[in-house]
Amino acid sequence: MNTPAPQKAFSGSLLGLAAILAAYAILLFILIGAVPGGSDNSGYFNEARLFARGTIHAPMRTLAGIPARDVPYLYVPLGFKPAVDADSSLVPTYPPGLPLLLVPAARIAGWQHAGDLLLLLHSLAGIALIFALASTCGLSGPWALVGAAILAASPLYLFASLQALSDVPATVWATAAVVAALRSRDRRGWALASGVCIAVGFLVRPSNFLVAFPVLVAVGMSPKRLLLVAVGSLPGIAAWMAINTTAYGHPLLSGYGAIGDEFHRALVSGTLHFYLKWLPLLLSPVVLLSPAVLAFFRARPRSVAVLVTWSIAFLAFYSPYRWTHEQWWFLRFILPAAPALIVAGLAAVSLWLEGLERRYTVPWAGLLPALVLVAAVGVEASQTGPLREAWAIGHGERKYGRVSDWLVAHLPKDSVLVVSQSSGALYYFTDFTLLRHDQMSPSVSERVRTCVQSSKRGLYAVLWPFEIEVLGKLPGTWTQVGRIDDVTVWRCDWESHGAAAP
Repeated sequence: MNTPAPQKAFSGSLLGLAAILAAYAILLFILIGAVPGGSDNSGYFNEARLFARGTIHAPMRTLAGIPARDVPYLYVPLGFKPAVDADSSLVPTYPPGLPLLLVPAARIAGWQHAGDLLLLLHSLAGIALIFALASTCGLSGPWALVGAAILAASPLYLFASLQALSDVPATVWATAAVVAALRSRDRRGWALASGVCIAVGFLVRPSNFLVAFPVLVAVGMSPKRLLLVAVGSLPGIAAWMAINTTAYGHPLLSGYGAIGDEFHRALVSGTLHFYLKWLPLLLSPVVLLSPAVLAFFRARPRSVAVLVTWSIAFLAFYSPYRWTHEQWWFLRFILPAAPALIVAGLAAVSLWLEGLERRYTVPWAGLLPALVLVAAVGVEASQTGPLREAWAIGHGERKYGRVSDWLVAHLPKDSVLVVSQSSGALYYFTDFTLLRHDQMSPSVSERVRTCVQSSKRGLYAVLWPFEIEVLGKLPGTWTQVGRIDDVTVWRCDWESHGAAAP
C-alpha cells in the first residue's frame, strides 16, 4: 500500500526536524557557556546553590569595623539585595524558577555543567515546540519545519541559548502551555498539563503570566478545562508566594522591588520603531506578515485568535519598558512571543497559498516553503556575523571563571576585593570579601583603609575595561599585578593617598 503524500511530507518534515535538532545541539555544545558570569547569570547560580542548601539567605562577607547597616550595598554582589530582617545576610533578586531547575540539573551533570545541560535541553525543546505549535495550528509538515528552522537560525535565540538566562526557558514553557491548551479540546488532560506549564513559566519569569491570555482563548469557556488549568497552575503560584514571603517578607513582593518606575508611556513609540527595525532581522521578515493572519480569522478562528492574543500581550507589555529598546539583545524579553509571531506569519503565507491553489494551478506551490526557508534564514544568518555577541557570548561568560581561578591562585586568601561587574561570579566561585566600588564614597574609602590596614589584609581591585576609571576615585596608589584577557587586577598601596593613573 502506498503511503499518502501528506503523510510522507509530514514524515519527511520530522526527519528534517531531527536534523535541525542534531545540528543545533552540536552548535550549542561548541559555543555554550551557561555558567556563573554577569549579574543575571551569576545571580541564578548563587540562588540555585542556596536552594540546594535548603535556604534563601546568604551570608554577607563583611569587614570588622564597617557594619553592613552603615553602607547597605557595600558588601552586596550583583544579583543580591540586603535581607529585610537581618543586618548581615543577603537574598537573591531574581525569580526562583531557573534556579530551581538548575538544582536537579546539577545533580545530573554537576554544578560545572548544570547550566549547559539545562539551556541545551530547553533550547532544543523550544525548536521542537514551535514545530508542534505550527502543526497544531493546522500548518503542514513543511511549513512547520520552516518555523523550526527560523527560530533555530535566529541570532536572538542563539544569544539567549548560550548563557544562563531565563529567556529561552520562559519561551519553552509559554509555548508548551499554549500547545497543550490548544490540544485540550480533544483531550481534557492537556488542560492540566497547560496549567503546569503556566506555573513553571511563571516561576521562571513572572511576566509569563501573559501567556494566560492565549491559553484562555485556546481552552475556551469549558468550566472543566478551566478548572484543570487552574489546578495545574496554582501550586506554582503558591510556591512563588511562599518563596517571596521567606525572602522579602511579603507574598507579593519580588526581588525586583517596585518595578513600576521601569515602565514609561513615553517610551512606547520608540520601542515600536525598535520592534520594526530589529524583529525582521532577528526573527526573519516572516514576522512582518504576522498581522496578515487576521485576514484568515473565519477560516481558522481559534488558532488565529490564540496567535494574535499571544503576540499582542507580550509586545504591548514590554513596549513601555525602559530596557526593551536599549540594545538588540534586550529583545530577548519578548522571545516568549517569538513562536506566535513566526507561526502567524507562516500561517498567513500558507493560507494565502491555499486560496491561490483553489483558484489557479500553481506549479511552484510545493517549492514555496523551501523558498521562504532560504530567504528567512538568509536574512537571519546575515546578522550573525555583525552581531558578534550572538555566538560569542557563551565563551565570554566563561571568562568570569578564569578570573576567579587566577585570583584564588595568586592572591592571599584573606584579600579584600574592590569589584562590581565580577561581584556575583566572585561570590559564587571564591570566598574573598567583596566591596562594591560604586558604594565607596571618600568617607567609606577611608573607613575601608583603616580596617584593611589594621587587619593587615591586602586590598585589590578587579576591573573590566569599562570600570578602569574608578581607580581615579579611590584613595591610594594602584599597581597592576595581573591580567586575565581584558580584565585587570590591581593592588592598592596606601602610602600615597593620590590615585595613580592606570
